[in-house]
Amino acid sequence: MVEIIKALNLTPEQEALVDLHSFLNVLNVLSAEMDLLALHLDRPESLKRGIGTVHEFAQALQDPFQAILWVRDIDAIHREIQQAVATAVAGITPTPAAQECLDNIEAVMAIFKTRVKELTARAGVPMIWQWYDLELLKEDLAILFQVMQQKSNGGFGIKHNIAGQEERDYLVKFDVTSRDGNQIFMPAVFNDVIRDLVANARKYTPPGGRILSGLDDDGQRIRFVVEDTGVGIPPGQVEDVVKLGFRADNVQNRRTYGGGFGLTKAYWVTQRLQGRMWIDSRLDQGTRIEIQFPRAPSG
Repeated sequence: MVEIIKALNLTPEQEALVDLHSFLNVLNVLSAEMDLLALHLDRPESLKRGIGTVHEFAQALQDPFQAILWVRDIDAIHREIQQAVATAVAGITPTPAAQECLDNIEAVMAIFKTRVKELTARAGVPMIWQWYDLELLKEDLAILFQVMQQKSNGGFGIKHNIAGQEERDYLVKFDVTSRDGNQIFMPAVFNDVIRDLVANARKYTPPGGRILSGLDDDGQRIRFVVEDTGVGIPPGQVEDVVKLGFRADNVQNRRTYGGGFGLTKAYWVTQRLQGRMWIDSRLDQGTRIEIQFPRAPSG
């Protein structure tokens, strides 16, 4: 187990990009699905405005000032994207391939809407602490995995019970315990970290593998752990994986929608919370990541 202790030394622009990394991933997936839908339509020009808006939004997230302006007008942007998709398919019967894209877009837009609410809630106060219902936290992560499964077009399944796991299914577990019973008090941005690290674990684990994660608040500290049976990290590169945009040698050619910021964000958030982060990884066996930070008073 290696404790990550190196300094990140991010610029303000890089910090803004890292902070909004999770939202940027959603926009990248949405853009890809809209581009694919355009290939299956007779009048793809109807989608151009919506695709352009998604691209402009993604670009704006790289500038702190522009990001704030776009987030303030987020409801209008959301409606504009929805309208572009609706106009593109109005009056036609989509082909099966086009319908798959539409289903994926609808699922991603549901996540988009949730992320919009989260961004709005912490706008200007990135490290704000909030109360979360444990069941809703687990439901949010389950929805994320449902979208992953849907987008795989039958490539893999998601199971939460080992007795139901088949050869190309992932076994996914997420347990949450809190000294406050059915609620947990934690930084709003840490919800992003949980989703990013669990999604990373799935991304780098072949179908049939396991992604086990847990969140615990004992009243003194909050601890999060995620471990997988994936490809692992090459020896000598464990500490490097938190660098902005770094990708280990064994995953350089793997296609992803992210920018390689997930672990950077996790470590950046951990540092800002005066916490600690450890990584234990074995090549072709899997990776375990642990984060701990002090629990803030809840009033």
